[in-house]
Parts: sequence; C-alpha cells; structure tokens
Amino acid sequence: MKETNSKVFWGYLILVFVAAVTSVAGIYIGNKVKEAEKPPQIVIQPPELPSQYPDWDAIKGKNPDTKILVARFTSECPSGGCVNHKPATVEFDGIHKKYEVKGKFSRAYLYIEATVDYQRPLTVWDDFYFKVNGLGGHLIDDKNLLPVPPSGISRLLYDLRSISYFPTIRDKEKNTNKQLDISLFALLQNGIILDITAAISSDRPGRTMKEVSIYYECFEGSDCSIQEKR
Repeated sequence: MKETNSKVFWGYLILVFVAAVTSVAGIYIGNKVKEAEKPPQIVIQPPELPSQYPDWDAIKGKNPDTKILVARFTSECPSGGCVNHKPATVEFDGIHKKYEVKGKFSRAYLYIEATVDYQRPLTVWDDFYFKVNGLGGHLIDDKNLLPVPPSGISRLLYDLRSISYFPTIRDKEKNTNKQLDISLFALLQNGIILDITAAISSDRPGRTMKEVSIYYECFEGSDCSIQEKR
C-alpha cells in the first residue's frame, strides 16, 4: 500500500513539474510570437535645423571652415588678453600694427572679444575703436553685427563689407557724422599696406582685448594673405 502511495506521489509530482515547464515554455513562445507580430519600430530623426550662427560657426564653431585664415592683431598679448588698467580718458592706447595684403579675397570678417572692468562685457557707455588707413573709428553696435552665441564677454562679429562708426568721440557724444555701412573689405587689395589701430574706448579701467582678428578666405585660385610687417 505504501509503495502504491509513493508511486502516486511521484507521478503527481512529475505531472506538476511537466505542467509547470509546459506553461513557462508556452508563455515564452507566446511572447516571442507577439513580439514577432509587432510592426518594426521606426526611429524618426528630427530634421537638422540651419544654424543660428552660420558666420560664427564658419570661423569659431565646432567645425570651422578650414579654408578660412586669420590675421590676429592680439597675437602678442598674454593668454588673458592685452589689459590696460587705466580708463581711455587717461590713456588711450590700443594696438597699432601694419599689414601687407597679397592676393584676392572672397570674404572677410572683423572679430572682437573684449571686456571692461577686467571681466564684464561692454555696455552702451563703451565701444570698440577700429581704424584702418583712415577709415573707421568708434564702432556702432547696430544691424551690422552678425549673430554669435551668448557669452559673459563682448563678442563682436562684423562683415568687413559693412562697418558703421563715429569717426571721433565728439561725433559719438553729439550723435553726428555717423558713417554707415562702410566697406573695409574694399581695402583688401593686392600690394596694399594696412595701417590698423584697435582699442577699447571706455571710462572704466580693466580694458581687456582678448582677441581682435580679421578672418578671411582667399578667392578661388588665389594664394592670398594678410601678413604683419615687422
């Protein structure tokens, strides 16, 4: 009798085990069938939007245009920039250099990074002074400025074909003799010598020029350059 009960118990146990394995296998196969019946997942890539800063990207972005060259006026400044601890009303200094132009150009930009009070961006009470071969002066921050990413310092990017300025500080104070959309790009002619002065005009100390440069691209087939004259 005991032997019969033992056989029944083991038979029942085996039946339960087989049933459990069959159930798990059925669920697994059922899930695989359902996954196979699902339509394939389509990953939709968001459309690539045009850059908000195309000119900035061309010269300073993550993938700048390798055809664009640079004449950097601040190349001899320390890593933190050229600093003047006095207001411009006490000492109007800046950088004064000469450059020789060779070849033919397809485009050119004036790019400036500057601060006052050592670390603050320029305000409406300040301006940047840029003069080349008698053209230029106190630059006007108007529609001529090209868009650049936000920053804690002043970043000014100009199309060299369209620069607006006041020739003197008196003109600026009186808001007279405003020169609009003047092309400095026209000065980039083979054999021309550029006589350039760059400075920060501000009554506050800590005037810092971090970068002042002309970024340029040669016309197709031309070996152009803007080289400093020593």
